[in-house]
Amino acid sequence: MKNFNAGLENAKLWIFDADDTLWESGLYFRRAENDFAALMHSLGYEPAEIVSEIHTRDLERLSVTGYGARPYMSVLRSMLEDKFTVLSPYMLTALDDISYSLLHHPLVLLPGVLDSIKRMYTSGKRMIVYTMGEEDHQTDKFKRSGISQFFEKCTVVPIKTEETLRQLLASTGTAPAEACMIGNSPRSDINPAIGCGVNALFVQRPLTWQAEQIEFVKPELVTTVADLTEVLPLAGLGRIDPAPSAEG
Repeated sequence: MKNFNAGLENAKLWIFDADDTLWESGLYFRRAENDFAALMHSLGYEPAEIVSEIHTRDLERLSVTGYGARPYMSVLRSMLEDKFTVLSPYMLTALDDISYSLLHHPLVLLPGVLDSIKRMYTSGKRMIVYTMGEEDHQTDKFKRSGISQFFEKCTVVPIKTEETLRQLLASTGTAPAEACMIGNSPRSDINPAIGCGVNALFVQRPLTWQAEQIEFVKPELVTTVADLTEVLPLAGLGRIDPAPSAEG
């Protein structure tokens, strides 16, 4: 844990990103990407070229559609339609199966999340979820997570910006310096927080989406943690002891 923030135990509002901060998400997008590349490979296209095109098109459409699983699937469908005049039943069925898997993937909390959130809640910490994407999809995942009762609310926006974060702070009556943003995305979580004067905790994740991997605008203001258990000491709470090993 690399700590630049001081006095976070007095923070009045803890703002949590959802996808790949509280629960697994990038893994399922990666699987959809790999499945689509495999489909295209069966149709005569090189997987590496398809993956590169997915990334390019996905970046291009963000300003129009915002984030979300359905807009992502629209990218894949448009790629298929651009390459084939008529989509065969095989293509359509495969695309539907990829879409279903992405939209209905299991809700799996990341390690340490459940115990950490419970500890913060029982200690009286005020917490909200602030995520981006399609509201119905994100709200459904929030309800299925099993931790919704510990949060004051879940706010979903198409794209996270400094302005949407300021609006969130205003809606909760919280000054920027009294809030802490926790997330895995430099672009959507950390840099907007820094721009607004909000404390920023960066959760390192191996599958953070390519478009989110940019440099911190002010690295000296960012605290990096491996998972949510490392947030507890910063919040003035004790660490969670690891479970005893089977050998011990």
